[in-house]
Amino acid sequence: MGWVVFLATLLTLSFAAMPAFDRYSVLADRVLVSVRLSLVLALSLLVVRERFSDVERRQGTESILQRCRRWFYDE
Repeated sequence: MGWVVFLATLLTLSFAAMPAFDRYSVLADRVLVSVRLSLVLALSLLVVRERFSDVERRQGTESILQRCRRWFYDE
């Protein structure tokens, strides 16, 4: 699945290299920047929420980064 996403991204970005797709390259840049900023914002909000959560509630539970690590490595 990862290779499909990677190849689709390369295909999308390759259109920006063609001279006939000037408008497309501007649109693609804006979309990719928007996606990146929204992901950074979402992760920042999760980390800040976790950091400022009640200390008593956090004891004995996993942090957001530990949960993400378990999800990523399928533990």
